[in-house]
Amino acid sequence: MKTLFLNEFLILAEQLNFSNAAKKLGINQSALSRHIKQLEEELNVPLFTRTTQKIELTSFGMAFLPHAIAITEHEKEFERTAEALRRDADHRISLGVVGFPAYYGITTLFADFKKQYPQAIIDVLMLSTDETLGQLQSGLLDAAFIHNTGTFEDDYTMIPYREDYLSVSLPHSHPLAAKKSVHLSELKDEVFFIRHKKGSTPWQLEVNELQNAGFTPKLSSSKGNWEDSVINRSGEVSLVKQGLADKLRGNVHIAVVDLEPRVHTDLYLIYPKERHLNAMVDAFVKFTAENRKGNLG
Repeated sequence: MKTLFLNEFLILAEQLNFSNAAKKLGINQSALSRHIKQLEEELNVPLFTRTTQKIELTSFGMAFLPHAIAITEHEKEFERTAEALRRDADHRISLGVVGFPAYYGITTLFADFKKQYPQAIIDVLMLSTDETLGQLQSGLLDAAFIHNTGTFEDDYTMIPYREDYLSVSLPHSHPLAAKKSVHLSELKDEVFFIRHKKGSTPWQLEVNELQNAGFTPKLSSSKGNWEDSVINRSGEVSLVKQGLADKLRGNVHIAVVDLEPRVHTDLYLIYPKERHLNAMVDAFVKFTAENRKGNLG
């Protein structure tokens, strides 16, 4: 049933005159007559009685009137809802964040962007690296802040955001704790607690870096969390990115020591190369590029 015909039925029921109704609808009288007849055939009942003098609603027409009103009102309500959703979609940005957004100034970036684009709706998901990549590929995320592991360049457009690199956290009593920097090879006899899920992209990055330093790392067998293994037990070491390392400096339980040479895990805003960005996402990408923190590379 065409809702267009329902609207014509309602106008005709209001005017009870084909000529006046057709004029109000902006169509010719024969088209209106044809549409009403099609509606009556579809319903299999007469909606109007017609004489040379006038037309009137039949009992079927009177019974159908509230249903026609309800259907057209529902259609109008849906159109309003759909339009609101379209506006939201045009203004919505779905972003993934790996790690600690506040540590890298990302939450401030969001706030500053909202000041410039108050209509923007930013949905933020904190996910693991592998979860983020999966949701980027499936289209659930428009873009994501992610630490580069050297494996994204072929498939993603990468917007530099902030320099980042690994340091090592050590027990305060460790002989190397007082040093300004260490080489990874100096840690070959240590037990490493890797904070990431075994086999994940960042886990593999850290293991590869340790292997590149000339040794196969001894990995913690602890089933506890990082704080238990590194801070409370004070017997294991861990590689940490600068966002977390900066928060740990001055901790009474551990020392944070820089690595030389630096192992970069710089932070980028990325999105699939083939992805078409809507205007709001494109504005956020450009805003991020203009407000990046520090010199990456």
